[in-house]
Amino acid sequence: MSRNFSAFFSFANLSFIQGSNVLIQLLLIPIITRIVGLQEFGLVMLASSYAALVSIFINYGSNQSGVKDVAQEKESPSNLSKVFYSIYIVRIGMYLVALLGLLLLSNWLIPRATSTHFLFANMIIVGELLNPFFFFVALQKLFLYNLMNLFSKVLSVVLILWMVKSPSDSVWVNFFLGFAQIIGYVFLLVYLIKKFQLYHFKVPITQLKQYLKQNFYLTGNNLSVQLQQSIFLFTVSGMGNAQLLGAYSLCDKLVWSFRMLVISFFNVVYPRAAVLHKEQPIAWKKLKKQLTTLLWLVLSAVALVLLFFANQLVVIITGHPDDLTALFIQSICLMPLVAGLNSLNVTELLLRNQYKQIFNIALILLSISILLSILFTQWGNPRVFGFFPILVEMGSIPLYLYFIKKTRE
Repeated sequence: MSRNFSAFFSFANLSFIQGSNVLIQLLLIPIITRIVGLQEFGLVMLASSYAALVSIFINYGSNQSGVKDVAQEKESPSNLSKVFYSIYIVRIGMYLVALLGLLLLSNWLIPRATSTHFLFANMIIVGELLNPFFFFVALQKLFLYNLMNLFSKVLSVVLILWMVKSPSDSVWVNFFLGFAQIIGYVFLLVYLIKKFQLYHFKVPITQLKQYLKQNFYLTGNNLSVQLQQSIFLFTVSGMGNAQLLGAYSLCDKLVWSFRMLVISFFNVVYPRAAVLHKEQPIAWKKLKKQLTTLLWLVLSAVALVLLFFANQLVVIITGHPDDLTALFIQSICLMPLVAGLNSLNVTELLLRNQYKQIFNIALILLSISILLSILFTQWGNPRVFGFFPILVEMGSIPLYLYFIKKTRE
């Protein structure tokens, strides 16, 4: 009972992290848009998407593989130090590569205004570089991490409200978001180093090479998933229409928030599903049907709100009506429902350890995203751009169902 309670408490904390992130981010949307305007908000979100993509690159799958490695070596300070510093050495190397790439592209391809936003958003990337999330998950002790995470989010809101006063200050939004994270993560790193005596700084080159090799697959999968959503935002930014970028950025941010809420739900369900799938397959099938019904009821209600109250939501978020933004919100009304139902398909493949199949699906969806981006921007009316996320998500359902059926044969 004690072990089960501990596991439940750990996963409740994990959900709290994602839930608090989503809620504060949702609160920030109307705050930012009302201060800097919808057009500058588009640049802020574009830079945020860039930071998210690069963060996945520099993380290099450590939030997944690092959990297992820390859990296995937590009783040996020497081996634990090697795991710890191998992760951060690789992260620093990846960050330097990404920063060099940005500096080169800033001179050749990226417009000056956009490149300035990207440079300031590097604070978010540095925050992810320092993020010791993997370590606390491995220990199943997330209370302190949650506390500092909440502190960082609140601090970022305070800094934005205090320092960002006009559209010209919009470049500071991502800077303050990252700065607040850095403060919290530095404190957590100092705590971990002292508590677990992580003083063995030398890491064998062979261990670094092995880490780079084994996490290449994970990183590729994570980048593919992130690009499915962000690639169209980057494409829209290249069209040079600030109003269109602002409207679509708001739509994209709402889609991201729904995804994070679905992930929070997934993290609560997954531990229980893993046990039932292994020990009581019939009970898992019954639970899956119940979860499907619950998702249909709750997320259908969300879809109706987005469809019929889009104009009111735009006024609440931006402070003034905007027909194009409202149209985009209506276009994604089914997104929460489709993403929620699809999360159960993802769970099914994860329970069967079909990681290669998940990676294959990610690559197919990335190809579909690239193709749709070209079709939308070359021949589509900008007013239909809001359908891009839902088309990609709906395209993933038959793929997951196909691979689920294939694994049963």
